[in-house]
Amino acid sequence: MSTLEVIYYATVSIVIIAYTLGLAFLHRGFGRPLPRGKSEFAPTVSLVIPTYNEASVIRQKLENVLQLDYPRDKLEVVVVDSASNDETGNIVKKFAEEHIRDVNLVLIEQSVRRGKSEAINEALRSVRSEIIVLTDADVTFPPRSVWKLVENFRRSEVGAVSGVEVPVGGKSFLTGIEADYRRIYTAIRMAEADTDSPFMCESELSAYRRELLEPLRPGVVCDDVELTVMVRSKGFKALYAPDVSFLETEAGKLRPKLQHKLRRGMNNQHALLQNSKVLFSRNLGKYGTIVFPFEFFVHIVSPVLLTVSLVFFLGLAVFSPISALIALLATTILSIPALAILRSLISRYRGTDVANLHGTGSWVFGAVAFLGFQLVLLVGLLKLGFTGPQTNWQQVPGTRVPITVEASR
Repeated sequence: MSTLEVIYYATVSIVIIAYTLGLAFLHRGFGRPLPRGKSEFAPTVSLVIPTYNEASVIRQKLENVLQLDYPRDKLEVVVVDSASNDETGNIVKKFAEEHIRDVNLVLIEQSVRRGKSEAINEALRSVRSEIIVLTDADVTFPPRSVWKLVENFRRSEVGAVSGVEVPVGGKSFLTGIEADYRRIYTAIRMAEADTDSPFMCESELSAYRRELLEPLRPGVVCDDVELTVMVRSKGFKALYAPDVSFLETEAGKLRPKLQHKLRRGMNNQHALLQNSKVLFSRNLGKYGTIVFPFEFFVHIVSPVLLTVSLVFFLGLAVFSPISALIALLATTILSIPALAILRSLISRYRGTDVANLHGTGSWVFGAVAFLGFQLVLLVGLLKLGFTGPQTNWQQVPGTRVPITVEASR
């Protein structure tokens, strides 16, 4: 066996074995029944919206908030504006004046833009509600969403609850691929939640017990992961609420879509490295021993190994095409168990809103998109190593489009 074959089989085998074992452990998780129906449990809630140059969507966002059926005397809306240089602040002020009797709306203006994490810290210094709900300006959700998030806190062990993203956009092949990929992403997050806690709660729409939250440390670029680790480290668990969906516009063109993927990937990678002490920590239950190590492999180790295996496979294809074909066949056969488990996970969580997305309908395309994302993650690792994390990202073109949610949902 040539050196090219040895290195290829070694790297690809590690990847296949790690994914098979990781998915198998997640597949063993048992669903925890979620509370149903409207409850008398109605704690005070602060809905926090960090903004920066959101003039194109902020009014629609606030209109969406007005549709919420949560008790008005228990709900306050806090917009933290990070030194926008457009009309965001003025739009919020005008909206507050127009609807002074409809909603308790507070605007906090920062003089300098210091990133989303500092905007969250600003809110933490101001609010005193029992529950904090974080949401982004460019996402919308049905009127019952806050009720459905909050009712999960009747369970004393729950410290955080995440909504489920439903990406929307034009009817293009790329959008369909994104929907297929999102099915895989959500199925894995659901399985993580059933195992212990999801790797992270989605900051586009997630809720937390206020008493558990501390100011985010300087340099944090992924509040999603940081807040989830914070909650889990205090002995509480997080969960995904499959009946709480939020809509977010995905870029419809390849370049901005890759920019968005790169940003998310780099943020997750930085958070994983910053919280590396969580790896294999038995004090954090299966979150520390299964969920976090699995995601560390997916975001940090797997991109490197898959790229190495791809390079050596291409070398085989050039110098020994027959060996390359045999290697491809062997890889496909060895991958069947992992793909079968993944398929089973997607079927298990078919009941979520994500299952109704208008994708290509093929989970195989989703798996291919996942592999493509691995290459993006490699770029993220390299960029993170050379330039460090970015606190203030530029908005991705094509994602700041107002989305209407039907009030009946």
